[in-house]
Amino acid sequence: MLKLSRRSLVGVSAVAPIAVLAALVPGNAAVASGGHHAVSRDAHGVFHGRPILTPLGRAKPAAAAPNLAAGKPSPWQPLKHAPPFIPGSMLLASDGRVLVHVEPPAGGTSRWYKLTPDSKGSYANGTWSKLPSMPSNYNPLYFASAILPDGRMIVEGGEYLGGTPTWTSKGAIYNPVTNTWRSVAPPDGWANIGDASSEVLANGTFMLSQACQDCTSPNGVLSTADALFNATGLNWTNLAGQGKNDPNDEEGWSLLPSGQILTVDTWLTPTTEVFTPSPSLIWSFAGNTVTSPINSPEVETGPQVVMPGGNTFVVGAGTSSDIPPKPCTTRRTAPTALYNYAAGRWARGPAIPTIGGLQYDSADGPASILPDGNVLFDVSPCVFQTPLAFFLYNAGSRTLSPVPNIPNAANDSTFYTRMLALPNGQILFNDGSQHMLVYTAGGTPNPAWAPSITGISSFSFTPGQSGNLSGTQLAGLSQGAAYGDDVQSNTNFPLVRITNRQSGAVTYARTSNWTSVSIAPGAASSTKFTIPTGTPAGPSTLVVVANGIASQPVPVTIR
Repeated sequence: MLKLSRRSLVGVSAVAPIAVLAALVPGNAAVASGGHHAVSRDAHGVFHGRPILTPLGRAKPAAAAPNLAAGKPSPWQPLKHAPPFIPGSMLLASDGRVLVHVEPPAGGTSRWYKLTPDSKGSYANGTWSKLPSMPSNYNPLYFASAILPDGRMIVEGGEYLGGTPTWTSKGAIYNPVTNTWRSVAPPDGWANIGDASSEVLANGTFMLSQACQDCTSPNGVLSTADALFNATGLNWTNLAGQGKNDPNDEEGWSLLPSGQILTVDTWLTPTTEVFTPSPSLIWSFAGNTVTSPINSPEVETGPQVVMPGGNTFVVGAGTSSDIPPKPCTTRRTAPTALYNYAAGRWARGPAIPTIGGLQYDSADGPASILPDGNVLFDVSPCVFQTPLAFFLYNAGSRTLSPVPNIPNAANDSTFYTRMLALPNGQILFNDGSQHMLVYTAGGTPNPAWAPSITGISSFSFTPGQSGNLSGTQLAGLSQGAAYGDDVQSNTNFPLVRITNRQSGAVTYARTSNWTSVSIAPGAASSTKFTIPTGTPAGPSTLVVVANGIASQPVPVTIR
């Protein structure tokens, strides 16, 4: 097997006294005893430590994988056409296609493919085609990414270039209309970006974090900086990370219905924070978790999924420090956490049960909202070990239930798996192999969660023509899928799906100019959409889809 790179921390003693940590936190933030990491803050307020290194390669396959829901029908379906490459990060484009980065075990590449659903809207039966490669010498792995309101895809940073730890400051933006890439310069003064967190704010502005500024030295400078992107001028406004308790490195971000960004502190457990975009541009204390979902020994986090209603489920990253090739020996259960944004309070979530007596958790891993409001996630033993298992978080009862396993589970660990919420309600899953699958959930969405169309510019369109529509909840009430910290694949934006009444043929019209991606209930917004060439003529229906939930149909005619 390829040996995994041990995540290393350098800076201060690993047994830093709690008094030192308390001094790092503003007066309104309390630190519970027991939370400590190898990070220090100098007299100038600068954090020092070694940034965390995400492993390359694959862990040794397990002899077998658990199937905790044996006897139940499998919800998994393989793609009819396996990808002709090793898939990694996945994003949903505003025309309904899936954009997939090529990520073999040896490291990142500059290559991308797209998956186009078939004429009935099936992704399982979809076909693959190549995209142009990224700009020269930009072949990242573990980077920030998003689909912008104009429909372009932005990629920023990268912990690796190829297989070399770099924490690069490179970036690029892909235009689906011209089918071209263009380089993006980093924010002024940023020497490194790395495996950054990012978010598209409710108003459509892309926000990027900086993991560290001097990432490759033994006593590197960890960063609290962030920046806002000007999508027109391809430049940045630097923010100072004002109020930020601890470094950004290894933290995940979630957009709340309030428009704030939630993060769980990875270096100062069990504290959490929210960023308020307007008018303050300031981070502030969001309370302590009851049981920390952060793996403190290894500074790892699991995915944060915001559910309809605004509460956030955070999958625990465990408590173990057993990393390959050391065997997993930890036997206690891993905690999860729940955040009630309206009350501003944290609660204990259901513990992830041990399997075979060993701890299973999501030390870097994916999860996704399902149309019925529950959350699908995977777990593996200790830190970066194999094999894989799946659970559902049942939002109504706040319980976990097992999900039938996948055929390749014995080879898998959470950190090289990915999920993406598809517009047909399925979840696209990959495990860094050519065995890509779609997951079909049971249950139905609450009708109150659906987007609603309140106005449309016309009821008759010609292929190539553009139109506009307005409505409420066009971005949905969740962000779709999430990942520990290295991957962002949000789908809280409007898709326009047209179905021919006679043939049932499905076409996605590319959307752009979204006025909001807010996930607040009843949020009003609008979008432009363009009917693609080849859309079948005749009476049809048009719906807006967000995170797999469709609006009521509007009758239209394609001329």
